[in-house]
Amino acid sequence: MVYFKETYGIDVVFTDHKFIPADLSHTVSLTGYVQGHKDQEIFAMVDYGTYTVKTGSVPDAIKSSK
Repeated sequence: MVYFKETYGIDVVFTDHKFIPADLSHTVSLTGYVQGHKDQEIFAMVDYGTYTVKTGSVPDAIKSSK
């Protein structure tokens, strides 16, 4: 996902997703990990109507290096 590459300089591998019911939100939650580091989990909520990231989460070690 370009968001993580541009924001944190990392590549991610997504392993799971879950669509929020459309009557509540047009959002999909994505979970996965930093490529090459399965112990470094990531999370993102993406609006699938506009393809924008509503929120994203990375390990603290990656946040502090930026």
